[in-house]
Amino acid sequence: MTTRFIAAFYVVVFFALISRAQEHLVHTPWQLEGANERIENIRKGKVQLAFVLDGKPLKDKASIDLELVRHEFSFGVSMTQASSLSKKAQTQYRNRVKELFNFVTLGFYWAARDEKKDLTGYNRMMRRKVEWAVANDIKIKGHPLLWHESLPKWVIDFQDPVSLEKIIFKRMQDLLLDYPEIQYWDVYNEAVAPFKNHVTPSGVTRWITYKGGIYPAMLALYAFANKIAPNKIYTNNHYHPTDPEFLKLNEYFIEQNVGYQAIGMQAHMQTHDNVFEEQELWDLVSTFTPLGKDIQFTEVTVTSSKLFNNWKDHGVFLEERKVARKKGEKMNLPSLAQKELYQAAYIKDFYTLLFSHPSVSSITMWNLTDRNAWRGHAAGILDSDMQPKKAFFTLKKLIKNTWSTKLTTDFDANEGLAFSGFYGKYKATVTVDDKAYTVGFRHTKESTKPIVLDLSGQ
Repeated sequence: MTTRFIAAFYVVVFFALISRAQEHLVHTPWQLEGANERIENIRKGKVQLAFVLDGKPLKDKASIDLELVRHEFSFGVSMTQASSLSKKAQTQYRNRVKELFNFVTLGFYWAARDEKKDLTGYNRMMRRKVEWAVANDIKIKGHPLLWHESLPKWVIDFQDPVSLEKIIFKRMQDLLLDYPEIQYWDVYNEAVAPFKNHVTPSGVTRWITYKGGIYPAMLALYAFANKIAPNKIYTNNHYHPTDPEFLKLNEYFIEQNVGYQAIGMQAHMQTHDNVFEEQELWDLVSTFTPLGKDIQFTEVTVTSSKLFNNWKDHGVFLEERKVARKKGEKMNLPSLAQKELYQAAYIKDFYTLLFSHPSVSSITMWNLTDRNAWRGHAAGILDSDMQPKKAFFTLKKLIKNTWSTKLTTDFDANEGLAFSGFYGKYKATVTVDDKAYTVGFRHTKESTKPIVLDLSGQ
């Protein structure tokens, strides 16, 4: 081997290491071939408006100013981190949520909602959250009805699966009936995982074993949920959607005619090997498309702090952080200026690709702010001071501008008004003879007939 060859070899290795070290520091724009055309075809449609005044078709010249006020597509955020925020931060948090999102996930973890404790304060807090969302026309998902993590100690220690089954079903019934406003639920969070090595055995895992394993246990849970509340949208959600077992479980659900409407995919991109590339993400969604279910991206994390190489490296940090927090110390990863640029650019492409896929019905960001963000990552689109990062403005531009419909025009009311717009809820101001009428309407894929707007009550 010549000296020149050895030198060349080390140059190649050196630059390979540099390339790896810089991975996911600068986002290479995705190709997104055909994405905008798909968005036009699947997220928009033509609508014909007709106008009535005092029981008669409107025949005068008129003008209209209309805009989309809520997408049919669910742009979501989890509010699970909000409970520990101060009152001032809570207000800032909620204002940012309603500024950008139309869908929220509320956490009903068993460890927090422990029926062996006084639930008065907890129920009051959750009721306020639900009422706030309803008042702001925001859809709600409950998360979850059951999980093998975040359990009270007495559930972890519970040894009698027969008795625990009654308790599990009572918990599910109470959640479904006490919060009728919540239309969406994760039934069992991460159903493929109860017997993974990282999971602590508990009363829940012992109950699953008693039922005969994961598959029959899930059938029992979904059957009970549908018996108690048959008109909800139930999701089968998993943290590692590329796991072949997750596809098998969903195929089994289809074979057994399980009453569920959506497949939930998490995407916590906190390590280099968990960051989705464009083709990988498209292929993942397309693999599940033939099952005929909506696909929800239920938990999305795109961080502006450093990434770990893999789960092993990440696990070392999490253990160190756990020790630090027990001592009352904070150990959170700082948001980096260069990574904030990466975060914004990646989010733009990630959302565009998923919004352009006909099977995807929602995308939920897991952390709105870096303050109290999950696992200590700078995972929010607001910083620790609750101020918007570049990603906030990037996402807002997409949802409220690029993917929105606004129209101001004069028209002949006798002919009505036709336009092409994004599906969702609209607000319109119609002016006739200098008098303004405010009306609302909903534009959906199912809208095949003209939408008649009655101005009489305005």
